[in-house]
Amino acid sequence: MSESRPGPCARACTPRGEARRERLLDAARDVFLEQGYAGASVNDVVARAGGSLATLYKLFGNKEGLFMAAMERHIATAWEVLEAGRRDAAAPEQVLFELGRRMLALVFDPGVIRLTRGLAFEAERAPALGELFLRRGPDRTRQDLADYLRDQVAAGNLALADPREAAGMFMGMLLGEWHIDALLGRHPAPDDAQCAERARQCVAIFLGGARPAEWRD
Repeated sequence: MSESRPGPCARACTPRGEARRERLLDAARDVFLEQGYAGASVNDVVARAGGSLATLYKLFGNKEGLFMAAMERHIATAWEVLEAGRRDAAAPEQVLFELGRRMLALVFDPGVIRLTRGLAFEAERAPALGELFLRRGPDRTRQDLADYLRDQVAAGNLALADPREAAGMFMGMLLGEWHIDALLGRHPAPDDAQCAERARQCVAIFLGGARPAEWRD
């Protein structure tokens, strides 16, 4: 399976075309989260969003392209935190807390947990699908976070030998045992307060070891 790329409307669209694309992405998100990747049908997406299969294929290429576009849009609110933090020169504590809180809410959404289970199963049959999801989802999140951490090191706010490795450590600590528990159905999804508290504690532990030495005295 080759990596799918969004059609031209992803870059430039008339207002009407953009509205059609957004409706398809809204419907795709709901169908994939409800039915999983294997069970989802592009016909169901079109039935919910309106329009035609021809339009869907023109915009997204195929089912994989639609899935990736819908999932990237679904988690974009987490990625936007890092860009906003740079733009507003927000403190790392604030940026990492908000990223952590949003990521926890997204990852532990019951639909996302069901989808992740299905993708893990599908990846045995179609490894390229699993690789595509990893590159466009978790890998991108870690890389965006690594870039942010690298900027903070350059500014003297953090002391990290390897920002990419540190990004993986932060995300691993954030998800921790909660993720495997959720995937195996041990616990219900954490609520907003639990996500916020988990994010707050992870940020405190992470920054406790990432501050420049002179900041710890």
